[in-house]
Amino acid sequence: MKIPYFIASLSWLLLLTLQSDALLAATGADQTALEQNISNFVEGIRTSDLAKVKSATAQGYLPDAQPKYAILSRLGQVTDVEIGDERRLSKQTIVEAEVRHAGGISSWNFSIQDGSRILAAEMTSADVYGAKTSTAPAKKGSGWHHRQYSSVRQNRTVVQSCELSPSSCNQDPRLVEFFFATDRNIKITNNVSTLDTDAPRSGILSYGVAGIRIPEDHEPGQIELPSEWHFLSFDYKSATDETKHFSIKRLATTSYDDWKELVKRQADQSQNRALIFVHGFNTGFEDALYRNAQIVWDLQYQGVSVLFSWSSKGKVRDYNYDQDSADIAQAEFAELLTRLHDSGIEHIDIIVHSMGNRVVLPALDQLAQRSNPVRVRQLVMAAPDVARDKFMIQLPLAQKIVEGATLYASSVDKALIASAELNDFPRAGMVFANGLVLLPNLDTIDVTAIGDEILGLNHTVFATNRAVMDDLKLLLINGMKLPRLSQVRKFPEPPLASAYWKYQ
Repeated sequence: MKIPYFIASLSWLLLLTLQSDALLAATGADQTALEQNISNFVEGIRTSDLAKVKSATAQGYLPDAQPKYAILSRLGQVTDVEIGDERRLSKQTIVEAEVRHAGGISSWNFSIQDGSRILAAEMTSADVYGAKTSTAPAKKGSGWHHRQYSSVRQNRTVVQSCELSPSSCNQDPRLVEFFFATDRNIKITNNVSTLDTDAPRSGILSYGVAGIRIPEDHEPGQIELPSEWHFLSFDYKSATDETKHFSIKRLATTSYDDWKELVKRQADQSQNRALIFVHGFNTGFEDALYRNAQIVWDLQYQGVSVLFSWSSKGKVRDYNYDQDSADIAQAEFAELLTRLHDSGIEHIDIIVHSMGNRVVLPALDQLAQRSNPVRVRQLVMAAPDVARDKFMIQLPLAQKIVEGATLYASSVDKALIASAELNDFPRAGMVFANGLVLLPNLDTIDVTAIGDEILGLNHTVFATNRAVMDDLKLLLINGMKLPRLSQVRKFPEPPLASAYWKYQ
């Protein structure tokens, strides 16, 4: 199973953000010298000639981070180089280039320093002549070949060579790449995030990109992690095996300008649509990364994926702290929606879980009061940990800018039952003795029949149950209205008037 992401630019920025501020390149690069350096670099990578690679690279180049690209052996010797577009981001100059080989064509992105020296490089596509998907080379002077297939008209035959044999291009088919925005006060170094425990809430949004590898033995709805146990003063955690466990392969913060540029580029290739996931109570940053990756993979989602991670402490005892954090994050979430819209996203879907509804609903209420507000296509609210009466006031206000709304509720959700006792008031995600939350233009689905073992204390039934994921996929990917699955039926059953939907 493979998700055919066209998000090389995201991987590219992840590589770049690991570098220092030395990414600034000189303007007016010597094109002849640059073409020669690119030729030497690609040929050096192909033949494992480190001296040739070194002759073309800048001082900050990291050879250990450079993929080897097995497909280069099939492409053959470099015969020509054509320079394409040059783009300046906030701290870097990126040059696109097409490299012609004796047996095919490869397209690259390069970070350039000092006019012509290569600081980082990534192959974005390749085509071997004579293969089923081959494309004849363009004649030099007839226009830059790769540019014909840029933007929304990306050349599927060029990309397909790598899609059909991902290992040939070192593109891991099980890598889920996505964007994130967070108000956590975190620092990221070498793919590891560190929270400032003295001031965990920053109060402002920071942006970044992530790549999570899904293990070969992944079961839909699950997040497979290394085992760990605690006994007295002893802690043990087994080593991560990427074939068996979710693993963070890429994690980096970016400037907002770079983030926006990358969102725009992926939006052009994914029908300008985005899926935002907002986690709930008791969720740390890494937990949120894993959950978002699991949802994207299991849904086989093809658009722009964005994780909004608010400042949950990730501990059951910090419920009150998390409530405050959710309230504080409302303005930041509204800002994220606005910025996604400004980045060219036209169709926004939101999956929000548990206490995350305390973030999302007030933010949508705020946006609905603005002139020309951002609109949401589908709002999916899973086990909302919001007071029932408050929810019934907030949702109709939010629905002014929401086309479709779905509520998953349960009578056996242990976390919501505990929350109701703590707050001394029923929650919107609960099924009560006298019914569920019912509102106009809201599809309420009772998932109690799925069972309390699946719901458990983390109450992530929407993500950990295959049937619910199938329902979400039909809603978000296929745009189907209820009934979408045979096991979801109207309730009460005829001849009584139906009021909501229920898993049987």
